[in-house]
Amino acid sequence: MAGNFKRFVIDGYGQLELNQVAFRRDGRVEAQCALDDTDFASVPAENGMLLAVDRINRKIKFPKSAVIADCPVALNYTAEHMYDERANALKDFKLELGSFYPRLGFLSVGELFTTNCVGYDDTEWTATGSGDTAKTADENFKEACANVATTALYGGVSDEGAIAVSASKPSAGPVLKVVEATTMPDGTFGIKFQVLEA
Repeated sequence: MAGNFKRFVIDGYGQLELNQVAFRRDGRVEAQCALDDTDFASVPAENGMLLAVDRINRKIKFPKSAVIADCPVALNYTAEHMYDERANALKDFKLELGSFYPRLGFLSVGELFTTNCVGYDDTEWTATGSGDTAKTADENFKEACANVATTALYGGVSDEGAIAVSASKPSAGPVLKVVEATTMPDGTFGIKFQVLEA
């Protein structure tokens, strides 16, 4: 990406809906590695993130280019645990360093899932217009996702874990295709992805 990665603004933390995946049934799951002390020192792991599995050191890391050269990438789908009755929605769940181990599934071609844990290059979508015709970068991004039937969009890894959406196919890590702009279970915006390359 040429610019800076911009996280799509959501209320709370990333949510995930597994639409059609097999990793829970066939055992392609990693649940015995802790979050990396450096990567997650000040930020939580969120559901819907693509993260690297360093099995040798038994650590889950952000999928930076140097890491994914030697480590497979998997989808974080940790079961939500709620500790506060005032904040018990799916959007309130995050996994912090020192808590329990995350659960990640290794994707395969054709699988479908929906998440709002996404972002994009801030040069690919920007704010446009002024006054009554003004649109934020996020609004233009959502509009592009709604038009994938005519203009394809793809998803892949980012250094921050959130899925990076772009008009260009990723050159490293899994390749996802945006198949639909939809909603999460709480009615907020989400994107349905299909795995093209695992």
